Amino acid sequence: MDSSAVYADDRNMPTDRPAIAIISNSQTPYRLHLHRRIAREIPQVRLWSVYTHEISNSNWPFETPKEIGPVSFGKGESSNDHGKLKNSLKEWRRGGRIIQWIKDHDVRFVVMMGYNDAGRMRIIRWCRKKGVPCFVFGDSNIHGDVSDGIKLILKKMVVGYLVRQCEGTLVCGTLGKAYFAKYGAAADRMFFFPYEPDYQLVTDLPAEQIEAVRRQFGLAADRRRIVYSGRLMVLKRVDLLIDAFLSIAPQRPEWDLVIVGDGPLRDELGRKIPPALRNRVIWTGFHDEQSIVNAIYRASDVLVLPSDYEPWAVVINEAAAGGMAIVSSNVVGAAAELVRDGVNGRLFPPGDLAQLTACLLDVTDLAQTEKMKAASADVLKDWRQRGDPVEGLRAAMRSVGVIGPL
Repeated sequence: MDSSAVYADDRNMPTDRPAIAIISNSQTPYRLHLHRRIAREIPQVRLWSVYTHEISNSNWPFETPKEIGPVSFGKGESSNDHGKLKNSLKEWRRGGRIIQWIKDHDVRFVVMMGYNDAGRMRIIRWCRKKGVPCFVFGDSNIHGDVSDGIKLILKKMVVGYLVRQCEGTLVCGTLGKAYFAKYGAAADRMFFFPYEPDYQLVTDLPAEQIEAVRRQFGLAADRRRIVYSGRLMVLKRVDLLIDAFLSIAPQRPEWDLVIVGDGPLRDELGRKIPPALRNRVIWTGFHDEQSIVNAIYRASDVLVLPSDYEPWAVVINEAAAGGMAIVSSNVVGAAAELVRDGVNGRLFPPGDLAQLTACLLDVTDLAQTEKMKAASADVLKDWRQRGDPVEGLRAAMRSVGVIGPL
C-alpha cells in the first residue's frame, strides 16, 4: 500500500472477534465520538476506522485514538477533492487497495459512509460479489432530493443500483428513510445511524466555564438570547433570521441575537444591522473549540436554524442537550426528530420570513420560552432511545449474523 498509512498497530488488535470496517473520507469530531462509542459498547467486534483521505475539509483540532483502529489510505490528501470527476481513476485504484486490505484483515462487515465516487462503488460491488455484508450510510433527506427529468432518471438508476448491491442502509432519521425508500431501500433493511455530538460535553459543562465565556463575549446575565451557529453562507439564510430579529426587536427589548460562526457573507450581513440595534447583535466569529460554542448555548435561550436545506445539522442536537428552545426550517433532518412544533420550539417553511417572524415572537414570549426550553430534555431523551446510532449499527450487524441476538 504505497500511498496509504496504517496508523493502528495490527499486533494490538484482538483476533478472536469479527472485524468490522467503517469507511469514510476523513475523521471529524462527531465520527470520533461515535467510533469511540462503538469500540467501547460493542465489544463483540473489533473496529477498524478506515479513511480514504487524511485531511478533513474543516480544521478541527483533535488526535485519533488507537482504540478505534484508524487506518488512512490518503496520507496528506484532502477530502475536498473527494468525488471529483478528475480523480475518478485515482479513487478507483484507492478502492482496490482498500479491498486488498479488507481481504488481508478478514473484515466481516463494512459500513460505507457515502457512495459518490468510483472507489466506493468498487468496494460495494466487491462486497456483494464476495458475500461480505455492506451497509451504505447517507445523511441525505427527502427534502433535499429535488432532481427531476433526466437527472432523476439517472439518479434512480445509480442510487437504486447501489442500494440493491448493499445488504441495507444506515440513515440519519425519518427523512433519511423517506429518501432511501424512494430509491428502493426496503423498510426492514434501514437502520438509524444518525450523527450525534458528545452530549456530556454540553450537559456537564462546568458553571465557571459558562460564566467565563459569557464574560468573554459580553453576554449580559440579565439579557435573553437567540443564537445562530454555523457558516455565514447563502444556503444558511442568516439574512432571513436577521430580518426577522429586526422585525421583533421593538416588541422584545430584552432579547439579543448572537451569531456564532464566520463565512463569505459576514460583512454583507453586518451591514443589515441599523446603528440603533448594533449593540443587540453579537458576532462571536468561528470557534474550533466546541466547549466555547457549548457554553454559548448554555448561556442562551433559543437556537434558530433558518437554512433552506440541511441533511441533518448536529447543532439541533447540541441545542436540545443545552436545554434551548429551537426554531428551524422544516427541511432540516434533525429538526424532524428534535423539534416538536409548539412543544420545544417551532418549525417554519424555508424562506418564509413572515412565518419565521411569527415563530420568533412565539418562542420569545417568556411564558413560552421557559416551557419550551424545559421540554427539549424529554424530546431529546425520546430521540436518543429511538435513534441511538450504536443500537442501529448493532441491529444491522445482527440482521446479517455478524453478532448474535441478545
